[in-house]
Amino acid sequence: LAYLTADSRELLISSLNEADLAIVFQIHTAGGYFEDNNNYVYCGSYDVQDHQQDFAKQLVECIQLIDEVRQGGRINVHAGVDAWNQQQATGFLKFCLNQIEQHAKSKNITVTFETHRQRLFGSPFQTRDLLSSSSSAAAPPLSSLRLNADLSHWYCACERVFDETEERDKTWWPELVSTVVAPRCEYIHARLGWAQGPQLADPSAPECQSDVALQLKVWKTLVEAQFARQDDSSNNNKAATVYASPEYGPPPYLPVQPHTQEPVASLSEAVAYTKKLLEDLLASMVK
Repeated sequence: LAYLTADSRELLISSLNEADLAIVFQIHTAGGYFEDNNNYVYCGSYDVQDHQQDFAKQLVECIQLIDEVRQGGRINVHAGVDAWNQQQATGFLKFCLNQIEQHAKSKNITVTFETHRQRLFGSPFQTRDLLSSSSSAAAPPLSSLRLNADLSHWYCACERVFDETEERDKTWWPELVSTVVAPRCEYIHARLGWAQGPQLADPSAPECQSDVALQLKVWKTLVEAQFARQDDSSNNNKAATVYASPEYGPPPYLPVQPHTQEPVASLSEAVAYTKKLLEDLLASMVK
């Protein structure tokens, strides 16, 4: 949650309403907090029940906050632990979807689960095993699960930006994108990654352009799927809406020089460059 005290909570809400902005809240199950020694804990427990209790608590808190934001919002989740087995993972996800059904669905609040390292969807292969239509785990109990596609984590974890023209990727990558990710994708963390990290320091560099082109092609597929779902819905009179963020981060996501810890490139320029890529992509698709 994006506040630390009751006063900052009220400041957050009033600032959003004054600016007429919506918000994306983030849940880190069993993590996302600072210890007394100021160490940041990304994931502080491997126990399924701890994650369930934390998800249920934070979901209600986020919904209560969204109710006070005039333009509303949505919720993104870093869920579970990558080390869980299939039974633990599916049990946890079923619990989460039940909580969403109880608390978020009637308010029309979208909840997405991010493809993020250390978490349940940190690998394309684990994601496929959990969500593929051919998997027994993906039978009705998980069919309502929605994804935030931050695929830069997958490229880093697997040490390559997947290329459907390459022998090692062509037999599985296009199918995974089209049948597992795209139908569930309601949000895109549009950060350009590479084989050795989740964030290109300067995505405008000439040496990055082959990786950039591959990732833009995937984003186009994800956007097309979002457009198609909206065309099929009852909201045909409304303009199509796509949720995407050029979500670049400061160090340690942004590489730094040894000893001085000076960033090797401009964070704001990377964000602006990727934002322009997204704008151009969307413009080319709505002509």
